Amino acid sequence: MKILVLGGGAQGRVIARDLARSLRDAQVTVADLTQATLPALDNLAWVEADLSDPATIARLLHDYDLGVGALPSRLGHGAMKAAIEAKRNLVDVSFAAEDALTLDGPARAAGITIAPDCGLAPGLSHLLVGHLVARGGTPDEVMIMVGGVAEDPTRPYGYVVSWSLDDLLEEYTRPARIIRGGERAEVPAFSALERVRIDGVGEMEAFYSDGLRTLLDTVPHVRDMGEKTLRWPGHVEAVKPLVAEGRLIEEFRRRCVAKPPRDLVALSVRVRWKDERREALLVDHYDPETGMTAMSRTTALTTSVVAQLAARGGLAEKGVQPLERVARDAKAYRFVIEAMGRRGIKIAGA
Repeated sequence: MKILVLGGGAQGRVIARDLARSLRDAQVTVADLTQATLPALDNLAWVEADLSDPATIARLLHDYDLGVGALPSRLGHGAMKAAIEAKRNLVDVSFAAEDALTLDGPARAAGITIAPDCGLAPGLSHLLVGHLVARGGTPDEVMIMVGGVAEDPTRPYGYVVSWSLDDLLEEYTRPARIIRGGERAEVPAFSALERVRIDGVGEMEAFYSDGLRTLLDTVPHVRDMGEKTLRWPGHVEAVKPLVAEGRLIEEFRRRCVAKPPRDLVALSVRVRWKDERREALLVDHYDPETGMTAMSRTTALTTSVVAQLAARGGLAEKGVQPLERVARDAKAYRFVIEAMGRRGIKIAGA
């Protein structure tokens, strides 16, 4: 099998490395404008390509069996359209602003599967929600709480840069779409700020962010559903002036870039039915042995594992299949959970 990874940045190169090491009988190629930093593996290569043009992506994908999208968010939707044009399956982690479900019909017509939002959240978060809903039926309430912070809460803003600061700023400014009382609602970023306790981490603060995405459509009839970002207590009060004054990116580049980038990721998926509550919990840390951040481990490795599922024929249903839909297949769900566990990423309650 020939697999093309679109983008060789912080996530793309981790995805490609894990794919090449896990699928020794596959040829993995990373496409990017600049040469990616890759290990010397006989089944891992790089090809120069300008991926800002969907037509270029479509031509490239034509020569491969499977595409894996790891492009900046502004290019993600174009990559999905290119996969449809090339009639090639795509597993994507780009967090594109556009609604991937609008491509469901065209993807089905092309006879392909597109798995969008295959990262941490959205990604593992949606997989866990889909699994819990498949087992227990439509819940009354779903709350996803997720965040990446500095392992050491005394660092500036309690934060270590582990992903795009442009995307972070968007998270801090974009209104959050939630379900409240069975109806869709839009609330400002940073709203409904509260203190919560995360097992294995301690006290954190949580506020609404726009991470439900496809869940708004794929899990109907829930009375209350939302996603909240987790940070160390005091973070919101400290960063609000930076956002208002347009100084957040500059300040975080100056004070929150760390070497090594010792970070911590926490993900709590809490689902409540009338007479039952369940929680799935993931806590992960920077890995000093590999130098991988917890954010890369939980994001890029999720993408790689879902791509491996696709390579083995585990994404059989055509169309746009976000991970909450994939989770309806117990075998596919277990494949992802067990593969993440082998990579040291354990999810209690999964």
